[in-house]
Amino acid sequence: MNYYFVTGTSSGLGKSLAELLLKDKNNFVTGFARNCEIEEQNYKHVIIDLGNLGEVLRFKFPKHEDADSVVLVNNAGTLGEVKPIGSKNNDDIILNYNINIVSPSIIINNFIKTYQSYNYKKLIINISSGAGRHPILSFGAYSASKAALDMYSRIVDSEQQTFHPENMVRIFSVAPGVIDTKMQEDLRKTRKEDFYDLEKFRMYKEKNILASPDLIAMKLLGIIKNPENYPEVIFDLNQG
Repeated sequence: MNYYFVTGTSSGLGKSLAELLLKDKNNFVTGFARNCEIEEQNYKHVIIDLGNLGEVLRFKFPKHEDADSVVLVNNAGTLGEVKPIGSKNNDDIILNYNINIVSPSIIINNFIKTYQSYNYKKLIINISSGAGRHPILSFGAYSASKAALDMYSRIVDSEQQTFHPENMVRIFSVAPGVIDTKMQEDLRKTRKEDFYDLEKFRMYKEKNILASPDLIAMKLLGIIKNPENYPEVIFDLNQG
């Protein structure tokens, strides 16, 4: 049995990926979100607010003795307020970091603690963003948190190669490109005076540039099935 843990399964990419994985009866998916939108025999839902660190700390990964593989996909994220630094609400900055980097860091740490000693396939995929690699005005906390997620992933990979070369947990931090999700919908409603690149993001929708969550889920499945084809920890799906 293959066991998957996917955050942010209530909508968008997380929901598409979970539903795709559940088409294989050898897969069992545990989803994390505040709302449950999937009803399948091989699906378990954990109601959790990833902005609440107390809830994140209380979650414990089960020990799967019968696993063929265990896979963690840190998909959940928040863009937060799209405003220049100096105009943002401080509570929003805290929430952004909690969801985008603090909670994933804790979850990754506990995943590795739980499964490091097992000899089956172990894989972590973090959903990063091009915004973490190229600065975008008014994306301050979001861009910074995604850049931190990339670096955290690099360090995990280096530690695994150094300390566990024969029993590695593979890790990737993947920028999926622009996806047609509620995050993009909300972004298009931003005030021009708060977001310099507003018209560019509206153009993505008008010119049908946004990728569907189902398409990106299929690409992620390719990484999950054949991680050996991806030598780099940090990469963009549009280049992979």
